[in-house]
Amino acid sequence: MAYGHCIEPDWLPHVEGIIHVVADGNCGYRCVASGLGLADVDGWRIIRRRMYDEIIGYEDLWREMLGTSYEIVKIAVHCLDNQVGASFKEWLTLPEMGLLVSTAFNVILVNLSHGSASTFLPLRSAPPLSLHNRLIIAMINDMNIHWVRVKLRVNAPLPSLYPSWDRYVEDCAKGWRDGFVFRDIAPFATVDEGTISVVDLGTL
Repeated sequence: MAYGHCIEPDWLPHVEGIIHVVADGNCGYRCVASGLGLADVDGWRIIRRRMYDEIIGYEDLWREMLGTSYEIVKIAVHCLDNQVGASFKEWLTLPEMGLLVSTAFNVILVNLSHGSASTFLPLRSAPPLSLHNRLIIAMINDMNIHWVRVKLRVNAPLPSLYPSWDRYVEDCAKGWRDGFVFRDIAPFATVDEGTISVVDLGTL
């Protein structure tokens, strides 16, 4: 598998497929858009604009949480109407933007990148009652230059929660972690990487 080296090894047995996206600087936002079922052509614009609305609309929260990174993140997600690509300063970064994504879209965001695996849950919204209605978007980063989306197998365990979630989560959103298995890095069985499917949205 082309991106097998980028995935935390313990999670390889739980990966069903890899979804490539266009590498234009907006790849991280494109992964989120893909997970939400938005068109690959301009779905990334919707993602950046919604993230910008979130970080501006709840400025006090994000300033406290992000500290000196607040302005950096705000500038990164700001999207001009005629913008096409994205400069290095505008790339999606984790963990800085993890809770911002999960909260803005009410999704479970999972970073499975080797050495930085973690799970981000929404901070303010009550979760759907059914686990099947809790959308999981998993991603990995290749050498800090390109994001691709990962499709996890059913009932896959999730990496440990990002620590800031416990500090800032509202009572109504605490149920997001119920029903899932969160694990630190631990050995799992090996897997034949040839069984993992690959879809390239950049060429469709």
